[in-house]
Amino acid sequence: MGTSTYLGDVAARASLLETGLLASMYWMFAGFFLGAALVGTQGVTAKEFTALAVPWLKAMTTFLPSQAEFIDKGDYTTDVQSLAFNKGGLDHVMRISEHQGIGTDIMKPIAELIDRQVEAGHGADSLARLIEGIQNLRT
Repeated sequence: MGTSTYLGDVAARASLLETGLLASMYWMFAGFFLGAALVGTQGVTAKEFTALAVPWLKAMTTFLPSQAEFIDKGDYTTDVQSLAFNKGGLDHVMRISEHQGIGTDIMKPIAELIDRQVEAGHGADSLARLIEGIQNLRT
């Protein structure tokens, strides 16, 4: 089903990598489910939506390396797709979802992370800056 990959001498590292992959998967599926519920309010089937969602999500994964670069550098300076820009997009998703009677619970944590970063003066930074808010939730 897969290949083996040596991940180092610390066993916990492999477990954390697996957990990180699972976290990524669950958020991807949750976003897909929200999208399917939203378009379903207008009679679009999940199968029809999937035909659009799969290529879209594949295209979005091409941005992960650049997001990783922002994170690894700790420098979130960007001139495209800022937090403020993404706040507008997510606010739109939330408004339309609520208008269509679709729950927004799945998006609220992301919206709160974005809002906190924008309120702290980081609206011009990359969306990757959200990792700062996620990491700062650790205590």
